[in-house]
Parts: sequence; C-alpha cells; structure tokens
Amino acid sequence: MTAAQLNHTLLAAWRQRDRQHPWGRRVIAALLLLLAAIGFVLMEGPARWVLPMGALLVAVHGFWMVLGFNLQEQNHPNAARHLPGHLPALRAAALTGWAVASLLGTLLISAMLPPERLTASWQALLFGNAAVAVFTFWSLRAWWMWVVGAFIGPAVSTLRGLLEPPWLALLDLWHAHPTAMLALALLAMAGLIVAAFGTGDARHRKAYARQRLMRDAQRLQLQGKAVTPAEALGGLGRITRPFDAVLWAWRERVVTRADNRRRASVLERLELVLHGNQHWTYQLMGLGAACVILGVALGLVLLLTAATWDDLLKHGNYGIVIGLLSALLQPVLARHQALWQSRREQALLRLLPGTPQGADLNRAVAWLGLRQAAVVCLGLAALLLPLAAASGQQLAAWAVLAAVPWAVLAATRPTARMRSPSALTGALPMLVCFPTAAVAEFAGQWLGWSPVVVALPVLVASAALGVWRWRRLAHEPVGLPTGRLG
Repeated sequence: MTAAQLNHTLLAAWRQRDRQHPWGRRVIAALLLLLAAIGFVLMEGPARWVLPMGALLVAVHGFWMVLGFNLQEQNHPNAARHLPGHLPALRAAALTGWAVASLLGTLLISAMLPPERLTASWQALLFGNAAVAVFTFWSLRAWWMWVVGAFIGPAVSTLRGLLEPPWLALLDLWHAHPTAMLALALLAMAGLIVAAFGTGDARHRKAYARQRLMRDAQRLQLQGKAVTPAEALGGLGRITRPFDAVLWAWRERVVTRADNRRRASVLERLELVLHGNQHWTYQLMGLGAACVILGVALGLVLLLTAATWDDLLKHGNYGIVIGLLSALLQPVLARHQALWQSRREQALLRLLPGTPQGADLNRAVAWLGLRQAAVVCLGLAALLLPLAAASGQQLAAWAVLAAVPWAVLAATRPTARMRSPSALTGALPMLVCFPTAAVAEFAGQWLGWSPVVVALPVLVASAALGVWRWRRLAHEPVGLPTGRLG
C-alpha cells in the first residue's frame, strides 16, 4: 500500500459524488448552518454553543457514514483478491476515518457540555463516540442492526439480574484502569472495523453480491424506478409474500370492476400505475406491520419490566413521532419518484378510454396526490395528537402542522417539468420536514405559542397555497408523461 493509493481510496467518495444534483448537499449544509445560527442567536451564555456544536457533530458522523458506505462498495471481491495493496488501503482508510470521527465527536461533545455538567471522563466520551461510529459503519451493510438495537433496552431490562454482576465487574475494572480498558476497547473496535472488509473468498463474494443487490435496489428506488420490497430489503421474499398477495388481490379487484364510463374507476386504474410502490395499499400494509411490531415491543416492555405506560410515552415520544412521520409522510413527499418510474406506461394511459386530457389531466393527477395527502395528514393527526396530549410533549402536534404544507406542495407539483430523481432529491423532502417540525416546536416554546393557536393560520395558508397551485395547473403543459419537458 502506498500513500497515493490510500489518498485515492479516501477521496473516492468525494470524486464519485452526484454532480448533477449538487443543490441537495447545499440545502443540507444550509439547514445545519441555520440550526447552528438559531442556537447562537437565541440562546445566551455557554448554552448558545450547544446547537452549533450539535450541528457539527451530526455533520461529522454524516461524513463518516458516507465514507464508510463508499469504502464498503470499493471492497469488491476481485479487487480484494487480485489488486495488490487494495485491501490494506481500504482498511487503513476505514481506520483513519473511524479515528478522526471518534476524536472529533469527543471534542465536540466536550465543547457542548459546560464543565459542571461534564460528569463523564474523556475516556468514556471517546469510548462512546468510537462505539457509535463502529455501529453506524456495520449498520451500512446489515440494516437489521437498527431493528435489533430497538430491542436492546428492553432486553437489558429483562435480563438485568443476570447481566448486573458482570456489568458491575466491568465498571470496577474501568474505574480502576480507565486508560488500559479504553485501549483494549479501542483495539477490539478497530478489529471490528477491519473485519468488515472481505478478502475475496467465496463467503465474501456471496455477501458482496447480496449487499450489492440491496444497494442497487435502494439506489434505483431513490431514482424513481420500480423496486419490490424484497429487493429493497435484501432478499426478504418469504416475509413479503403475504403483503404481495393482498396487493395483487386489490389490483385484481380494480381491473375486474373496470368501467370506462365511471371517472372513479378510471382514476383508480391511473393511481395503480402512477403511484406504483407508493400506492396507498403499500402504505397501509406497511403501517399495519409497523403498528403490530410496535405493539408487540411495547407489550413485552410492559410485561417484562417495571416500566409504566407513562414512562414509555415520555421517553419514546420522539422515536414514535419520527417513525410514524416517516412511514406515513414519506410516500406523499416522494410521490415524484413513483411518477417518474411509470413514465413509459403514462403515454399509453393517455389513450385509455375515459382518461382526462389537457388541463383536466393535470388536475386529475394532482387530485390523486391531494387525496392521498389529506388522508395521510388526517391519519397523522389521529395518531399523533393523542400522543401529544398523553405525553405532555408538543413535538407530535407540531409535526402534524409541519406535514400539511409540505404535503400540499408535493401533491400539486407540476409533472411535465420534473427532472430525474436522485438519491438526494429522494431523501431531501423528509430531511426538510423533520427540521421544520423541530424548529416549529422550538419557536413555539420561545414565543409562548401553542400548536392550537398556530393550527388555523397554518391550515388556511396551506389551503390558499393549494388553491393557487390548483389554478396554475390549468395553464401548465400536459403533465403526462412525467418529465417530458424536464
């Protein structure tokens, strides 16, 4: 391994960036800078540095995840086996990135916390940041680690009696020899980083092929191309078969009852093609599965631990809000991806008897999106508003209000001038919606406004925005096929 080879390996992620859509990265950077500026301006004393340092911490771990993802993609079995110095360069680059991210994270957290609140030693902070970096690195190749991570807390509480003696013994060793224990832990984590890279054997080829299939499927999905859930999750065909059976049953019902004289029947068939994997049936099935998993997890926690329902709502409020907002709102905000993936079929859809034409077609496509957006916002309100009332935390209510204008914008977006989606444009709507809800909650607390006071102005403004864009659709070019003028 040479210095030039290591330099090329480290810079590959930057050189392979998406040059056609740079504004996505700029928007993310602008949001982080805005968050840092808000904290610096509105807060006083040492607390004003919390948000700027927090934004830098998010950026550091974000860069580390991008670098880790690229390094694992470079770990091709043929290159690892036959290219001299390639595997050592990958491992050295990963260890360098991991060390830098861990050190910067430790320094930023130390700067965020005032001295009187900094109860943990620098060894503990470094250990925590290094462990988080290792977890995120491995989760890039094993997505199920996030699912397992959600059950670690309840499992530890359940096995507390069994795990407490060794845990106390480890704590005693840590307090007695913190530097030596930290060195051993860092060596073990460095070994995990190195072990993530295969050597080109048969096992590596099989694992790389499975990961490459999943990553390609996810990349195509972000670009608006049709991908099955089994492909997107890395070959979970058996698990998704019951879902596919229900979805195909609904499609068969729509087709067998087709009536070109009924506008509703025509729109049902248009929706099947236009929305594709973002169709409401996919959304409903996914939400049902998520609710079942969440219910089972909460039930196990209540059954096996001393936690109460109030404790779960208080400590799990943010996770529940983010999960429900992602599950319900993502298909609405990412609707342009589904429209892009079916643009070939859209030329034939215009020939379907009874299909609206001209400006009427633009409004029909927008109506399908507005109907889905309205149902999603009502569903979010029905799920999150009781959560806000029960937990006493207002983030859930602010999330509902933040979702309304973004959903209206996505539903009424003109389709003729759409451009090809990318990974950044696919993830950007949700990345913008989450900070909107957080900033709204922070501003509401600072100004003393409750979501009830702001609800009516937000709904009126969203309705006015929807009416204005609805009228503009009459003067837009024919929207199908999507992107024909992009």
